[in-house]
Amino acid sequence: MYGRILLPVSNPRNAEYTLKAALQLLDPDGTIVLLSVVGTREDYPDRAESYRKKTNLVTRLMKSVAPDRAEVVPEIMLSSSIRDTILSQIATHNIDLAILGYSLQSTLYKIRYGDVIYPLMKDAPCDVILSNLKYESTFERILVPSAGYKHSIQAVQVARALAENAQGRITLLHIAEPNESDTQADLQLLASTYDNVDISIFSGPVVEQITTVSKDYDLIIMGASERSRGASAIFGTVVDKVIEQTDRNIFVVRA
Repeated sequence: MYGRILLPVSNPRNAEYTLKAALQLLDPDGTIVLLSVVGTREDYPDRAESYRKKTNLVTRLMKSVAPDRAEVVPEIMLSSSIRDTILSQIATHNIDLAILGYSLQSTLYKIRYGDVIYPLMKDAPCDVILSNLKYESTFERILVPSAGYKHSIQAVQVARALAENAQGRITLLHIAEPNESDTQADLQLLASTYDNVDISIFSGPVVEQITTVSKDYDLIIMGASERSRGASAIFGTVVDKVIEQTDRNIFVVRA
């Protein structure tokens, strides 16, 4: 599905889970770039210790990939800006998908101290997936909440690539509003395009319904919010709230 994937890594456990998912999305003979950024604002000896730990993580992840499965390129860089480094590596390696770890910090923290994720979602010239993997997923049952927006198409395509090896099933979940018809027709058309895709339609509070239904699934894949970041910072996004309330694995796709 993707020929060149950039995977910035920091958390050892999540990095391992996310790498396995990245390999599912990678074309045969594709390339994965493992990027680890060490902040130049760190003082010695903390910077040296951070560099050592991140080097060991990248090395361990590289060894976990069979040589005939994918080319793995290590990049360990000193930088004062994670955002700028990621964008630079996307350009350098001609990346078509970046998979970023999702920050669990509060919206207030992000406003006060800055946030890497949302600027990258806006500025990256490639597809972006935000990864919030809490455990290793089998990808046998994938839930794709959809409001009928354009990102649902890419979310389903990512879901299909992940579910293919496990012969998994995908459920499109829509939380309907009264007298709604166009969105449901769009979902029926989308589901009919692929095998092993079902549709479930509920009504009620969106976040509560998603988190309740998702308990029977291995992974939630959501399209990125189409609200402005200003509105999202004030009111929060459905994605943010679902991540805070669910114990399921989540991917957020921005095409």
